[in-house]
Amino acid sequence: MTQPSLPAPAAEAVKAALHAIPMNATVGVQITDVGAGWATGVCADSAPFRNHLGTIHAGAQFLLAEAVSGAAFAGALARYLNEAVPLIEKMEVHYVGRAVGDLSARAEASAADLPAALAQYAAEGKARLILNVTVKDGEDKEVMQAQAHWYTRKRS
Repeated sequence: MTQPSLPAPAAEAVKAALHAIPMNATVGVQITDVGAGWATGVCADSAPFRNHLGTIHAGAQFLLAEAVSGAAFAGALARYLNEAVPLIEKMEVHYVGRAVGDLSARAEASAADLPAALAQYAAEGKARLILNVTVKDGEDKEVMQAQAHWYTRKRS
């Protein structure tokens, strides 16, 4: 399936906004690519973010998943970002393995859900979208699955 892309300036603006969040910068979360309803990102293995087992802490995995889902959501609603307030409502996570080495993640909305979210925002000034996220470790092993529920509304 071909992924809808964003114009380069919009994709760069989404990346910059996510990279400017202090917690993302602290942990080293980077958005690597963003399109209309999808995004990818990475987080390098770093000793301060390992757990008592010597593997990547669940909090670092969660932060990466939240960031890529936010980038994918922003990519889906890029044309409205100058007037909208995106917020995560909840994220359901399932840790499926111990993470060793650098992390990578991908978030993606269902292609069928994108037109409905855009139509809802255009009609009501608010929208919701669910993003599915997969986090893999340095061995390319899936270590986390998540569903991120995002919401946006027009600024007051």
